[in-house]
Amino acid sequence: MSVLSPIPADSPEIREELLLKLKWLMFSRVIIITFLLGATILINFKEKSAYFQPYLFSLYGIIISTYLVTLIYLFLLSRVKNLIVFSYLQIFFDLAYVTAIIYVTGGIESIFSFLYILSIINASILLYRRGGLIIASFSSFFYAALIGFEYYSIIPFSFGQTFPKVVYSPSQILYNISINITGFYATALLTSFLAEQLRKSKNELKEKDIDLKNLEALHENIVQSIGSGILTVNKNGEIVWSNKAAQNILGLNESKIRGKKIQELFPVFITENNYYQQKLIEGYPGERFEITFSRPDGKKVFLGISYSFLQDKWGNTIGRIFTFQDLTTYREMEEQVKRMDRLAAVGQLAAGIAHEIRNPLTSLSGSIQVLKNELELNPESRKLMEIVLEETNRLNNLITDFLLFAQPEPGEKKKIDLSWLIEEIIILFLHSPEGEHIKINQLITPGIYIAGNPGNLKQVLWNILKNAAQSQPRGGVIEVEVKSEDYLKPFKKASNGKWAKIRIKDQGCGIPKEIQKKIFDPFFTTKDQGTGLGLSISQRIIESHQGKITVTSEENQGTEVVIYLPLLRG
Repeated sequence: MSVLSPIPADSPEIREELLLKLKWLMFSRVIIITFLLGATILINFKEKSAYFQPYLFSLYGIIISTYLVTLIYLFLLSRVKNLIVFSYLQIFFDLAYVTAIIYVTGGIESIFSFLYILSIINASILLYRRGGLIIASFSSFFYAALIGFEYYSIIPFSFGQTFPKVVYSPSQILYNISINITGFYATALLTSFLAEQLRKSKNELKEKDIDLKNLEALHENIVQSIGSGILTVNKNGEIVWSNKAAQNILGLNESKIRGKKIQELFPVFITENNYYQQKLIEGYPGERFEITFSRPDGKKVFLGISYSFLQDKWGNTIGRIFTFQDLTTYREMEEQVKRMDRLAAVGQLAAGIAHEIRNPLTSLSGSIQVLKNELELNPESRKLMEIVLEETNRLNNLITDFLLFAQPEPGEKKKIDLSWLIEEIIILFLHSPEGEHIKINQLITPGIYIAGNPGNLKQVLWNILKNAAQSQPRGGVIEVEVKSEDYLKPFKKASNGKWAKIRIKDQGCGIPKEIQKKIFDPFFTTKDQGTGLGLSISQRIIESHQGKITVTSEENQGTEVVIYLPLLRG
């Protein structure tokens, strides 16, 4: 700051700092005046002189008025807006009091000329270099004027003092004034320099502190934004910190994680001499291993874990850092890919075999039909012929379903009004034997278009409605809802960012939890006459349309099937 630059007192921080300094100024003023009063009384007591001499009355008056003025300052402190002007006024009044004290205690002979220096120091601390130099200049003026007025007898020397007047030559007086003025300015320069350096250091420290806090905030945001879970563990194996991703993956809040042993959080580490315990004790930092973790909500997740050593700035190991990711989705995708690969391989082989079976089966069915019509059979033989034909037809339907599952016919995809297609299927279903005792509540949004094969999609919807009806053998209600929906996180984004959503919900017996993961497996069925290919075929058809099908169910609460298909603009 330059000598003439103003002090910015408008910011709350600087005002608060200046208020604190003014309070210290008042406190130090009271201490100095109290010391002066005590010293005066003590000296007079030792010299056994009167306590009520005229010059002492003046000194007592100055001291008492200082107390009163300080109280007034304290009262006005919180009410004054411009603290800079208020600071100057206080110090100017201090100069006046110091001048008065020097006058009544002997003028040039007074030992209290150092009080000017205290005022200059206060000004330098409060108002920095500019204030220090201004107060040093006024101190020089007041002191020189006082000594000059006394020398030229403009003001009387004697103010009730009993000590004799010492006569000084002009050169001695000039020397005394010069020495004091030099000391005043030297004090102002030195003290203001120190005050400026202190302020500069404080500002730099404040900036460093702000930078440090910003860096800490940035570091915290980076760590908290990482998708991987992070745990820091001390030497005793206790978890001391976790990020948000760790808490979300584990399904635990910070209070449930902090302070736990790593073995308590991951029980697979508890058993001695097992694979995971050896990985934890002897494994190399960065080596990755996988465990199963049971969340508090009962969900099991697969975690890929690795760790590294946590070291202080001297390189000493003070703990470990565990990082882990939720691999559940990837595991499910891997299983699905493996399953699809197996099915594709089996499907190619089985499709060829099925074709070879279908040809003789057709010939066999035709031959039996001819024999049945041409031969004269007794009732028992005719019944056997009909059983053979029924079983032949059932076997042919099974092969047809299997071929459709193994190699779905792509057919020609075209623009379909989904609401029209579903309404048509619902009408046909309600007039079929399967829908005889079923009521369907429809909530269908018109004008939803997709690209697909109408025949294949009708088969999917028919299979789902049939399953829903069979779960309610005594009749019931099926809800069918069709609408558009925005991008859904678990699925890839559709071409225009929206999906057609078909929701079919029944109020039937539901699917037991232990078999829900198997419902899309081929040939898995809980029905006596089922082939176990209905949902498998439906899934293959929906996937061939770049869509997704999900099933959620609770036992005795019903089942909900949701189909997502990429939406076309109408």
